[in-house]
Amino acid sequence: MPRLWAVLPALLLAALAMAVALDGSNQQIFLALNAAASGWLPPTAWSAITLGGSAIGTIAFLAPTLKTQPRWLASAFLAAPLAILFSNGAKRYFDVMRPAGVLQAESFTLIGQKLYVHSFPSGHATTAFLAAAVIILAWPKAATRWWAAPAICAAAALVALSRIAVGAHWPLDVLTGAAGGWLAGVLGTWLSGRVRFWQKPGGVRSMAAIALATSLALLFVDLGYPLARLYQIGLAAWGIGGAAAALMNNPERGP
Repeated sequence: MPRLWAVLPALLLAALAMAVALDGSNQQIFLALNAAASGWLPPTAWSAITLGGSAIGTIAFLAPTLKTQPRWLASAFLAAPLAILFSNGAKRYFDVMRPAGVLQAESFTLIGQKLYVHSFPSGHATTAFLAAAVIILAWPKAATRWWAAPAICAAAALVALSRIAVGAHWPLDVLTGAAGGWLAGVLGTWLSGRVRFWQKPGGVRSMAAIALATSLALLFVDLGYPLARLYQIGLAAWGIGGAAAALMNNPERGP
């Protein structure tokens, strides 16, 4: 595992979160970014981007990689318990009000479902940076990691930013969630180097079955963003196709 990539992103994200917390600019930064984001992309685009940070959306997105890079999804599954404990545990322990529970409705842009409680940290940011961490840390060729990593981090950051754009989270929620998600991804990748079930055809088929069920669920689950319904169906189809391809892969050949 590349130690620099394992540690540095989490430290940077945690430092940014600490800076926002100490200078009391959380609400001010939220209002500025939320207002600016409405001019960068339309609500439909932000709705689609933010779906990428949902757990089932991430699994569907990674499903097609099972045939060539099964370690990515394996690492994500191994990282999931820590990420869930971190995100859901902190949400209930701190019980921070979301922007909709604090600010006047006309003062910011709200897209999708209106949420009030359990703001800290952002679960979507946690999931996005968990996925980014496992992809980068388990990248198959070290020589090309530095080329791919900036784009992967940028995609995760865009998903995290979308939580501010849709009015669901404060910047501190997003930064803390991103740092926690990265560390969970580090643990998941480390575990996948020791629990190598993803190198066996049976392990890949088991993950593919989970990904298939999860992708099918995307067709029916209401994730709170009706503007992105068509994208949600497309993401479900993407995941179903990827999972089905892995299930039909020759078991004698293996991943």
